[in-house]
Amino acid sequence: MFAVDGLLPAIRTRRAGRAFRPDPVPAGLQELLWEAAALAPSHGNTQPTRVLVAASEPARQRLIAALNPGNQHWAAAAPLLFALAADPAHDVTIDTPGHSPRELYPLHVGIALGFLMLQAEAVGLTAHPMAAFDEAAASAAFEAPPGVRILAVVACGFPGDPGGLPADLAAKEASPRDRLPREHRVGIDRWSAALSVSARALRKRGP
Repeated sequence: MFAVDGLLPAIRTRRAGRAFRPDPVPAGLQELLWEAAALAPSHGNTQPTRVLVAASEPARQRLIAALNPGNQHWAAAAPLLFALAADPAHDVTIDTPGHSPRELYPLHVGIALGFLMLQAEAVGLTAHPMAAFDEAAASAAFEAPPGVRILAVVACGFPGDPGGLPADLAAKEASPRDRLPREHRVGIDRWSAALSVSARALRKRGP
């Protein structure tokens, strides 16, 4: 018999926190994260997702330097830093008349990242994905070959005390979740006007 809410309790409690304890993430827990990413589905079982772990101090420093300044000052405290990458040549591109080709590797890496983040939540870790980084520098940090795309950098560790963060970031840690109302997310039988309203536009309207 399955729980009525299924995975939703873990999904609801997941936060992309910025405060970390200094304790290292045990190798066994790291392996669970990599396995979760590996079990993510992909079209034709192409499995394009690659995890690049900055395990040595030189690699950590190179990856931290690739982050934008707004992420550097808190992400550097995370005991585990890694990137999710893919070689587009490993995946499928779908040609659709009247539209630009659809490369599937970003979708597949995104699904793998979601699986990994939920596994992190399930074992008591915080996994905070970042998109604001210098991709060329991040690629060079891992000596990735030409053509490989770095899609996300993740700061991971056991949750720490937000009181040690700058005031603006500490406030974000305690802020309530902001998610679109259902009518702005789900369309039945057709695309409705509500679906055309972005989250940013809705926030500007206010309550």
